[in-house]
Amino acid sequence: MLKRMSDSSGSRFLQNLVNTERPARMIGLFTSRAMKPHEIERLVSVCLSAMREEDQAASLTLTPLGDPTPAELQYQRTWRITVVEYADAAPHDCLVQLFDMQDPSSNHRALLEHIGGMDEELGQAASHLSQNAQTYLTVASGKLDDPGRIHPFQNLVALFTSALGAAIVDPAAAIVTTDPGEWADAMEMSLNVEKEMGVLKR
Repeated sequence: MLKRMSDSSGSRFLQNLVNTERPARMIGLFTSRAMKPHEIERLVSVCLSAMREEDQAASLTLTPLGDPTPAELQYQRTWRITVVEYADAAPHDCLVQLFDMQDPSSNHRALLEHIGGMDEELGQAASHLSQNAQTYLTVASGKLDDPGRIHPFQNLVALFTSALGAAIVDPAAAIVTTDPGEWADAMEMSLNVEKEMGVLKR
């Protein structure tokens, strides 16, 4: 029962991020590494060390959603990561979900189907990169409405991608890549288009 509550709270938080805190983004990461839930803490620790090479005041705070007991952490799928890039930076929350590629509840199939429906070539590229993947992660953020929010999200995705040797699939930015810099540029372009369209609609 508690495991289901944790999954449910993660789904509600994700829905709130993507649907109400616009402009928002959710990307998928495919990695050949087989990861278990307890390894998320180590991944965040490695990424924090990399951030602190740039600024000693940086922090990444990992919080499992659903208030699991220690025994239930082995089943945890959803975490909030609070990113602080430097001493005076405002904290920015991202949602991370972890799935085994064989897990029937993983939403990677819907992601691949969606991007394939957008563009056949992108769909083929995403399917190819996912074929040897063992783990699927999503990283989501809401309120990407200024650089102070955009950069922490980009930084977290770039750190995860580099640490895991992962491929990024981002339907909103219409890109499939293993290059975090290429993805960041495409994401910023898509955000600019979305903002301009919002201005035009008004």
